Amino acid sequence: MSQGHLERRAGGPTTARLLVVPLLALVWLTALAVPAAAHAVLVETLPADGTAAQTPPETVVLRFNEPVQVPADGIRVFDSSPTRVDRGPADTADATEVAVALPPDLPDGGYVVTYRVISADSHPVAGTFTFTVGAGEPVDEAVVADLFGGAGQAWTGTVGPVLRGLSYLGVLLAAGAAAFSAWVAGSVLDRRAVGTWAVRGAVVGAVASLLAVPVQTVAVTGRDLAGVFTPGGGLGETLVFSSFGQSTLLRLVALAAFVLAWQRLGDAHQGGTRAHLEVLLTGALAAGSYLLDGHQRAVEPTWLLMGADLVHLLGAAVWLGGLVLLFGAVRTRRLDDDPVGAAGLVARFSRVAFWSVVALSAAGIAMSVVLVRVPRALTATGYGWTLVAKVAIVAVVLLAAAYNRWRLEPAIAARLAPAGGAVDVDSPDTDVRERRSRRAWAQLRTTLAVEVVGVLVVALLTGFLVSQRPAAEAAGVTGAYQTTVALTEEYDVDLVVDPNQVGLNAIHVYVLEQTGQPTGDVQDLRLELTYVPQQIGPIEIEPFLVGPGHWTANIEDLRFAGEWEVRVVAGIDRFTEADVRIPVVVNR
Repeated sequence: MSQGHLERRAGGPTTARLLVVPLLALVWLTALAVPAAAHAVLVETLPADGTAAQTPPETVVLRFNEPVQVPADGIRVFDSSPTRVDRGPADTADATEVAVALPPDLPDGGYVVTYRVISADSHPVAGTFTFTVGAGEPVDEAVVADLFGGAGQAWTGTVGPVLRGLSYLGVLLAAGAAAFSAWVAGSVLDRRAVGTWAVRGAVVGAVASLLAVPVQTVAVTGRDLAGVFTPGGGLGETLVFSSFGQSTLLRLVALAAFVLAWQRLGDAHQGGTRAHLEVLLTGALAAGSYLLDGHQRAVEPTWLLMGADLVHLLGAAVWLGGLVLLFGAVRTRRLDDDPVGAAGLVARFSRVAFWSVVALSAAGIAMSVVLVRVPRALTATGYGWTLVAKVAIVAVVLLAAAYNRWRLEPAIAARLAPAGGAVDVDSPDTDVRERRSRRAWAQLRTTLAVEVVGVLVVALLTGFLVSQRPAAEAAGVTGAYQTTVALTEEYDVDLVVDPNQVGLNAIHVYVLEQTGQPTGDVQDLRLELTYVPQQIGPIEIEPFLVGPGHWTANIEDLRFAGEWEVRVVAGIDRFTEADVRIPVVVNR
């Protein structure tokens, strides 16, 4: 049996082992995942949640903290039967407001409003609220929970980010293959092998992007998966009219053009400038399609975020996508016992990767300044911790790359090209170089494997990162602060402090059941505010009950910037209280 055949057999299990780490990371992220947090916050409703209107309102109005899109039947009003009673969308003068019209002869009774809107970065926001007219009785909570129907679609908050990560991985591999073929590959055989992986990457990116469309439709409409494929199920609307769908369509077109361009490149054998330019441009277009959908469209300055994100994506494609291809190319060189060829590949890739890493690092820092703002947002939010994990893995990959470039590559190349000139096969130095080269060969394979695994995990983390609220927003640095914490095993507390600045603030407290609906079982609630740096307080606040499970208070007690503690004390029954302490950092 040939040495090359033995090498190939020995290499088989290694490829399988490489998949263990990203698969374990996938399991870990799936276990920790929750539905993606909403990026738009409902600020006010008319009528207010839980209020009693003496006369029938003409419209129901919802005001958010940012412009939102409303899908078909996104806002609906039901009576207690439950029968839908609204007359469809009503015009509003403000892009942050959405409304539906009500019939003029709306009878006394209880009513439920269900809403599903899409925030500026394409994330769905859903919920319900209730009101009564005249002497009507409130709608039964079981009816409200059944109409909401949101809790059963929690799986979209896990599956969506996983598919997003897979689409990133496929697109970055395809676009990275174009750069690798143009600037790193040293032979026609190298380019043919790269072409195989380029097409595979394009297929993975296209399939993951397509599968994400019905998942997004389920998240936006609240229907089950089978329901979105029925006429009027929302699939076409998501694909054609939402920024998510438009981004997907552009990506699919770009990937199809990429595969065709690569076919022409293969037919031309060596390719040529025009053929390489086509695959480079179509690969860049596929990567750039993500700009149509995401945080960069919803946060100012938009021009900075979109520009930085484009640089970040292209830099990641050249570096991360190229790493996967480098691993395969070096493995082929090892099987052919071509150390000089392998060292040359590593050297050429290192030069290209250096500038791509500089570009994506600068772009990443620029985006972090806008999306994170302050260091505390890194440790106080899911977005921040995910970003920290991503940066840590990238740092490990960079260290492995530096070790390859400055230690292993020279050792491998010195086997046949010593610094002193001609090779003396009988010299003891030749034996030393031979042993060092063999060790370097083995280490290079290991370090490249570490880098490839890091690439896979980074792509997966990125899928989850973009599904979360930006750290600055989630930490209340750039506006209203909102968080949900456990009060008891049965109830959660949702706290909103708006605008979360020194001076006048509106505080909203919702006591929620496990379905996410406000509960009417808790009747008493009070707040205790403490300014932590100087232990000022507790300042007791008696909020006003405005509806089942919803209290509010307009206060001027947050007089100092910095860390406050909000203690929420809820009366579960006549004899039992439950409390939870929530840290809130108030801005100047």
